[in-house]
Amino acid sequence: MKPLWSSAALAVLCLAPWARAAEPPKPEAKSFEVPYRLTAFKHIVVRAKINGKGPFNFILDTGAPALFIAPEAAKKAGVEPDAKGWGVCDRLEIEGGVVLPKAKGRIEKPFQLEGINGLGLAGVELHGMIGYNVLARYRMEIDFTKNKMVWTPLDWEPKSPVGLGESVRGATGGLEVMGTIMKYLGALAGAKTEPDYTLRGFLGVELFDKEDAEYPEVKSVLAGGPAAKAGLKAGDEVTHFQGRSVQNADDVRRFALKLKADDPVKLTVRRGKETMEIHFKTGEGL
Repeated sequence: MKPLWSSAALAVLCLAPWARAAEPPKPEAKSFEVPYRLTAFKHIVVRAKINGKGPFNFILDTGAPALFIAPEAAKKAGVEPDAKGWGVCDRLEIEGGVVLPKAKGRIEKPFQLEGINGLGLAGVELHGMIGYNVLARYRMEIDFTKNKMVWTPLDWEPKSPVGLGESVRGATGGLEVMGTIMKYLGALAGAKTEPDYTLRGFLGVELFDKEDAEYPEVKSVLAGGPAAKAGLKAGDEVTHFQGRSVQNADDVRRFALKLKADDPVKLTVRRGKETMEIHFKTGEGL
């Protein structure tokens, strides 16, 4: 009998590492819906706050090796460049909920931005470019028929860019002059950027379209947000927004995008068999 016990113990010891290795799969990372707009030349522009200041307008550029922040925007946000031209943002907050603490970027304005701003090609003033060292941390899904793209965090940290110890401006072989020329030509033509500093209204509501439902339903409300304070609850059905009938969540989002901070909001909702109006003012979004 003794050999049998020894064999059984050996079998258990052999199986133990396999049991430990069978760990449950990690939960899928939370995705973010990031609003964007397209310039005349189809560049993707998003809005962001740096250290709570802004909003600033950034082009997404996978060809750029790093995050670039115009000096005037960096100064407003309190980001100081070091001796090599790098600065660290304590908090980079991209509209839609993407937050990057301690985001490192170049504090300079590439000639491309000067040229685009000089000719007013973006329709807004551009304050920088979001490049590889930020974009590579996310999987992005873009449907150009919609006004938001989806960012999903990846469990991967890109290496710091190399070869940017000196100013990009000084390494372009004179191409930076093109930015100045385009800016000058833009001024002659009367073209100018239209800085978009107006803060959007913030509701603090997440809606979804329930199958076979007549109206969009409130999936959740942000605790302490404007809608929550006014009494809106998960499960409420939104029938009208500002007195206008709505059929789906996109209708509500489209109307809400026109609101600025501190604008009045009137929601007509159906809660069970009861219909009621909920009034509040928008909070301050990006």
